Amino acid sequence: MYLSKVFIENFRLFSQPVEVSFQKGLNLLVGENGSGKSAVLDAIRALLNENEFSRRGITEEDFSNNNNGTDLHGADRLSITGIFSDLSEEQKIEYLTWLDNSFNAKLNLEVQNRLNNRNRYNQKRWGGNSSNSIFDSEPLNDIQCVYLPALRDAERNLRTGRGSRLARFIANLSADLLKEKRKNGELMPLEDDLKAFNEKAAGKEEIAKANKLINDSIQNAAGSVYGQKTQIQFNTLSYERIIESLQILFSEAGTDGFRNLAENSLGYNNLIYIATILAEFEGLKDKYTTPRILLIEELEAHLHPQLQIKLLKYLQQQTDECRIQVIISTHSPLIAASVPIDKIISFNRVDGSCSITSLFDCGMECSASRFLNRWLDATKTALLFSKGNLFVEGIGEAILIPILAKRYLSKKKAEGACSISSLEEAGISVINMNGIYFHYFLQLYNGYKILLPERVAGETKENYTKKITELRKKTRLSNGEYEVTSRINIRCAVLTDNDPAKKIKPSLDDDVEGNNPQLWFGKQVSAMTDNCRVYVNKKTFEYDLSIENKCNAQIMLNILLEAIPTDGSIKEQLESYITRIAKEETIDEPEMAASILEQIESDYMGKGLFAQLLAEKLSKQEEMKFDIPQYICKAINFLAKIGE
Repeated sequence: MYLSKVFIENFRLFSQPVEVSFQKGLNLLVGENGSGKSAVLDAIRALLNENEFSRRGITEEDFSNNNNGTDLHGADRLSITGIFSDLSEEQKIEYLTWLDNSFNAKLNLEVQNRLNNRNRYNQKRWGGNSSNSIFDSEPLNDIQCVYLPALRDAERNLRTGRGSRLARFIANLSADLLKEKRKNGELMPLEDDLKAFNEKAAGKEEIAKANKLINDSIQNAAGSVYGQKTQIQFNTLSYERIIESLQILFSEAGTDGFRNLAENSLGYNNLIYIATILAEFEGLKDKYTTPRILLIEELEAHLHPQLQIKLLKYLQQQTDECRIQVIISTHSPLIAASVPIDKIISFNRVDGSCSITSLFDCGMECSASRFLNRWLDATKTALLFSKGNLFVEGIGEAILIPILAKRYLSKKKAEGACSISSLEEAGISVINMNGIYFHYFLQLYNGYKILLPERVAGETKENYTKKITELRKKTRLSNGEYEVTSRINIRCAVLTDNDPAKKIKPSLDDDVEGNNPQLWFGKQVSAMTDNCRVYVNKKTFEYDLSIENKCNAQIMLNILLEAIPTDGSIKEQLESYITRIAKEETIDEPEMAASILEQIESDYMGKGLFAQLLAEKLSKQEEMKFDIPQYICKAINFLAKIGE
């Protein structure tokens, strides 16, 4: 059961009726400021009587103005309707008074723009299609709806005291045991422990001595008739008061000891608060069958980009495992690029009105959706906030490298060589340079600058240019030829093509001279810095994938055969290679790799499309054998510090 649609009329900026469609699990509201994202979240909060909104109540500003601000009174009424779909048979019984003709649960809220004698606006809620039907409010009370505002104060929400998030969480987890103990007139184990601790503490020498001195003073001051007795101990608390006194402390990774949340950053406190809510949902997932909805405004608030992505992926995981519906608003292109495109709901202002489009309703073909998802995923990362960067030349590498790295790292993790199973988990970004411009990027990270000499009198331009070029391309610079500079102190690796002449077809054992004009830079950074490296293949990315082994080549050949538009000699050649591989016949592997590369670069394919098709195959069939070229493995080892 999940919230599938919301209909809103005359609420805030929605002076005309709007409909918003949601999916199970994750939903991302994306759009410009003032396009209605927050209004939709607040409409859901009002409909579900979410705690914070119910305390605030409907205000004058919630009624839309149909006359461009000239009507101070606002609309006569506002209405919000929610449709809950995919009900189980048990839920249909539980929400019987809410059912519509399609056996969905329908909840309605209507608010009249008239104040009653309590100075509140008249509200009416009902289930189903008829406003005159009997409304059962119990199912509404059971729906768990939690809201995190954009300017959230996580520290305040996690503080000790009545109604604290932590206390509610623990109380819900122990509700059955507490009910049983109270029924039998017994104490909870935590109450027993505190009672025993009090008795033990009262017997300590310094406490007993202080207690005696106080009682003696009272007796001397008031006498035996009027005097009272005192006892020094911790206050005897009920179970409810005990858990309200508990607080969450934090400890930074790799350090000992815990500190108060007031000493923590805003971002990490937000993370702890969200984790507490998710833990509550997870701990109660088998106890409640009612919907659980988490509304988050601007997930990116106070979080650096890598942490945003990690949290978003965790939320996606929790939506499946704990049956939670998460609705997030964001202004972050990074977050928008990190979710499947059909999870995005687009908000736009068009000619002064709001346009809301759920992209899964656009009827995209599967191939288009898959391609867009890969493209967005490949361009998701932020250069300056990473824990490591892997620079690649084009879209093919940007799409495939994360998948190849995941395979490699998972294997290494299983062997005990590392503790991560993906580049993303390590905070390593794959940066598509769309060319061989890595020498510009690495200047942020290599920590040195070449000191170019001035042109001397009488020196020709040709000789001066030659001198500068030779200096730039030196493998190791001498004192006086460079100066040490500040640097971003994270590791960076580059994957680049050797690019020998087209007619040259190297094998795995060949070392051939390449035409890539930046190859010299790899040797220089290896000699001059400890946190930048350049890794070069034999020819090109796709060529090296196919020549790594015959299994790789066979997979790539099958992809080409599925896409080749016509019968003919090319198709026959590709089929013959597959047949000979199956028969384990001797094959000129460099020639086969060259043929594969030629077809990948053809008009009917292209490197981007081929990478998308190969990525899809490798993702769907994780057990499929596909070896990763050594130059890629070396780059991953360097970034993840494997083998050091």
